[in-house]
Amino acid sequence: MSRRWIAPLVVACALAAPASASAHARNATVALDYRVELDRPAPGVSVAVLDGDRDLRVRVRGGTLVLRGDLDEPMVRIGPRGAWANRASTTAVAERLVSPGHGWRRLSHRPELVWHEHRLSPPPYADSPTGRVARFVIPGELDGRKVTLSGSFVRVRRPSPWPWLAAAAAAAAAVAGLLLLRPRLRQTAAVLLGAGAGAAALAAFVSFTTADATTGRVAWGQIAVAALFAAGLAAAFVRLRGARRSHLAGVVGAGAAALTLGSLGVFRHGVVVSSLPAPGARALCALALVAGVAALATSFAVKEART
Repeated sequence: MSRRWIAPLVVACALAAPASASAHARNATVALDYRVELDRPAPGVSVAVLDGDRDLRVRVRGGTLVLRGDLDEPMVRIGPRGAWANRASTTAVAERLVSPGHGWRRLSHRPELVWHEHRLSPPPYADSPTGRVARFVIPGELDGRKVTLSGSFVRVRRPSPWPWLAAAAAAAAAVAGLLLLRPRLRQTAAVLLGAGAGAAALAAFVSFTTADATTGRVAWGQIAVAALFAAGLAAAFVRLRGARRSHLAGVVGAGAAALTLGSLGVFRHGVVVSSLPAPGARALCALALVAGVAALATSFAVKEART
C-alpha cells in the first residue's frame, strides 16, 4: 500500500459510490423539502410513508380494503388472503403494479402492500411558504364502508449551509496548522482522520439504510456487507505499519468522502430521511467529508520508509 495506489483507488471509490437522491429519482432519498403527515386511518388499517415521499405501505388487520385510482376505479385490494391489483385499472398500470389486462393479479400473500403512489408527490412549491401547502386523498372502501387514506404536505424551511461551511473550514485550518507545526504527527493524524472518516461514513450509511426502506424492511444484507468491509479495513490497519498504514488511511478517507458526496442533499433540504435526528446525520456527513479529504491530503505528505 504506497502512494502510487491512492489515485486509482480514489477513482474506484468515486465510481462505486451509489448516487443518493434528494428529489424523486428511484435511488435512495436522503433529504427533502417537505414531509408527509398522515391522517389517522380507519380502525384495522395502518399506513406508512416509506423512502421519504414516494412509497406507501398499507396493512389491513381485519376485513378487506379496496383502494381506488385516479378515475375512481378499483385499483388494489388488500385482505386476509393477500393483496391484489386490478389489471383493468389505469392507475395500477401507471404505477407499474400490473400490466394491462383483465381480472385481479395477486401481488402478496400477506395482508399488506407497498407501492410507489404518485398521489404522494406534492404540487410545485417553489414560491410557497413553509407549513402545510397541500393535501392528498386516496378513496376506498373497507368491507363496503367508505374510507380514505389522506394526509398533508408540510414544507420545511431549508437549513443555512454557512454554519457547516464555517465549521468545516475551521476544522481544516486547525488540522493543517497542526500538521505544519508538528510534522512528526502526520502519520498518526492520517490514521486518526482516515479511521474517523470511515466510521462516520459507515454510521451515516446505516442511518440512511435503516430509515424508510422502499421494501418496508431494513436492508440488513447491505449493512452486513458494509460491516464486513469495515472489519477488513480495520484488520489491515492493525497489520500495516508506518507510512503504509498512513497511505491506507488516505484511501479509506478518500472512499468515505466519495461515498458522502451522494448525501450532500442533507445540507440543502430541511427534512433528512435518516434514523438519526437531522443534525446528527448532517454532522456524520460533514465529518466523513472533511476528515476524509484531510486524511487523503495528509497521507500524501507522509514519506515512504527507505529500505
